[in-house]
Amino acid sequence: MESACLSIGGVAMNYQESENFIHSFRRFTKEPGLKGIRTLLSFLGDPQKKLRFIHIAGTNGKGSTTAMCASVLQEAGYRTGMFVSPYVLTFRERIQVDGQMIPEIEMAALCEKIQTAVDQMAEEGIAPAEFEVVTALGMLWFAKQKCDVVCLEVGLGGRLDATNIIDHSLVSVICAIGYDHTQILGDTLQKIASEKCGILKPGGVCVSYPKQDPEALAEIMKQCAEKENRLIIPNAESVEFCTESILGSQFRYHDLTFDLPLAGRHQIYNFLTAFSAIEAVKSQGFTISDKNITNGIKNVSFPARLERISVEPLVVLDGAHNLQGCEALVKAMDLTHKKKIVIMGMLRDKDWRSASSRIAQEAEMFFAVSPENPRALPAEELAKAMEGISDKVEAFSSVELAVQAALPLLREDTALFCCGSLYLAAEARPILLAQFSGK
Repeated sequence: MESACLSIGGVAMNYQESENFIHSFRRFTKEPGLKGIRTLLSFLGDPQKKLRFIHIAGTNGKGSTTAMCASVLQEAGYRTGMFVSPYVLTFRERIQVDGQMIPEIEMAALCEKIQTAVDQMAEEGIAPAEFEVVTALGMLWFAKQKCDVVCLEVGLGGRLDATNIIDHSLVSVICAIGYDHTQILGDTLQKIASEKCGILKPGGVCVSYPKQDPEALAEIMKQCAEKENRLIIPNAESVEFCTESILGSQFRYHDLTFDLPLAGRHQIYNFLTAFSAIEAVKSQGFTISDKNITNGIKNVSFPARLERISVEPLVVLDGAHNLQGCEALVKAMDLTHKKKIVIMGMLRDKDWRSASSRIAQEAEMFFAVSPENPRALPAEELAKAMEGISDKVEAFSSVELAVQAALPLLREDTALFCCGSLYLAAEARPILLAQFSGK
């Protein structure tokens, strides 16, 4: 543990204080736009201008696609930054270089630097939002580490997202688009896609998820035409499926055999998106071999994305938190041919009824919990809504109690799935790992 106390310019900040500093900012700016992040980064010397990016937006699959791109680039020997959100176990997961989280002592030092810039902004009457501070922290660390390329996941939307402060990208990636954050991004897939396509840069390259909804795809095509982007849509029909299970998939694509440890057909489509993004990067002078790509995919890991905590008994943790994500989870659940016990908790500001109902339909037992988040839906309310959909529904006051209730029920023909929110995943993961370590 590197929790040393720093002293810079006479002001001391340790790691926990630096995390508290980040979380002290409000979630959204009063005036949506890039003025805050532009001003903040300007005071910090515009570190983003020293970097090259793969910029990744979308509703579902952003994190997995980002992780796949980063794993391949790292395998190819490039110093690779990865910026993702939210985190599962520790805040530092959001900012990684070559698979290593930003060290605590470095994060504290950079937050002191950001504090000075924030004070300068205050003199101009500008206050940054939390995600703008996190974005600035990532840019500072990636520049300090002299990253060759940064795999940059959008936080929310695209057009007005703080990550869209970058001037250029090697490739812009639009992952699967679905309904989420409709109060901010719009209530149609066309409106949501338009916001996501805000990351496209004039004359650039855009890669789209291969199974995009027609309404969303039409908007992507329109935006690419307007911004003179070359649009790449991988051909999902050219995949030759070998084996698929909850343990992962093996398939052939472009005369190569891939072993993908992330389970679910949707992850194969996310792979196609990442593969096309890597091919676009290769065409711009990066040296990446076929072996780099197959090894990078084989070694990719991402917590809480159909993560197998245990094989016998089967215990799976997934961050599915909207209807599209839950539909993908259900398809993966069907690969098990087992009875399902589900522990689920959601945030109230999601389309929780549709998403949880879809999961409850597959569950012999549905255990409702409430994630540790101010926006959490109470377990009792979720359980009441699911009555009559699952055979047995029960509310629990904590994730730990729900896990304890599920454990004695696990048999060879029964699997446990925990899902509904990445906040819930962050809480559940250490509890499940403690129970099933080594299994």
